[in-house]
Amino acid sequence: MPAKPEKRRYSGQSFEARQAERRAKLIDAALEVAGRGGLEAASVAAICAQAGLTARYFYESFPGREEIVVEAYRLAQQRLLANIESSKDKRDPAKAALKGFFTSLAEHPGAARVFLVDLDDHGGSMRMASFEGAKKLAKAFGLKEGHPLMLAGIIGAIVDIGKRWIESDFAEPVEKVVEIALPFTKVRG
Repeated sequence: MPAKPEKRRYSGQSFEARQAERRAKLIDAALEVAGRGGLEAASVAAICAQAGLTARYFYESFPGREEIVVEAYRLAQQRLLANIESSKDKRDPAKAALKGFFTSLAEHPGAARVFLVDLDDHGGSMRMASFEGAKKLAKAFGLKEGHPLMLAGIIGAIVDIGKRWIESDFAEPVEKVVEIALPFTKVRG
């Protein structure tokens, strides 16, 4: 049986590399569009326009809108966790992690609103991505293993503080919000 021909190279890039680049560009665009106008504004057409790509390339990477929204959520989550990681402080790791969390929300209010506030209206794959994110947040906040319901409650409380802070248009300074949330990281269960 003859070997399958390799897809053409353009500008020195393989087909697979170009495809991965387009996929990443689409995910960034979805995050940008959703951050500006909410999840409902993140239509395939709007995402493609933001990315400067056609719908053909969208459907090459994603079967539909829900899948890219989940990937955009994961990208926002990844960036949030990177901000938390970069703010580590051995003297008070929980406080530093909370400061990184809330600072990131304030620096990216569009994405924060969409992926914390608007998230409640979605199910399926987005819900699974949310559960995965909660586990990562628990680890980032230094929460020790405990009863899963207790951990869910602690993370839920911190996230809800974040939601209400976003809805208040960031009325309190980051330091105040960190002090309000910090006692939840001390709960053991």
